[in-house]
Amino acid sequence: MLGLVGLIVTLHISLRKPIKKLSAGTLHSAWLQLLSGLALMGIMSGEKDFHPAKFGIKLIVLIVILTLGYRNVKKESVSTKFLATLLGLVLLNIVIAVAV
Repeated sequence: MLGLVGLIVTLHISLRKPIKKLSAGTLHSAWLQLLSGLALMGIMSGEKDFHPAKFGIKLIVLIVILTLGYRNVKKESVSTKFLATLLGLVLLNIVIAVAV
């Protein structure tokens, strides 16, 4: 949950600034979310409610977030559409987690 909140907050703060820049905190939060998701997957793998497809889709979305983040973290500024896309991917991960 901490990684998720970190992603939402850092992206929201970046959207409100006049010069839009991707912060390193966004990538740190994404890594935290990846590591905690993998740990949760290992813990839940023996449960009856375990859905490996859900974890796989969430992993793919998170890898896309990390890839886009690393390609744009050193840029002087990024577009509002780019930050909104990242925020949309984070929200998609939430919807996937709650849907199944």
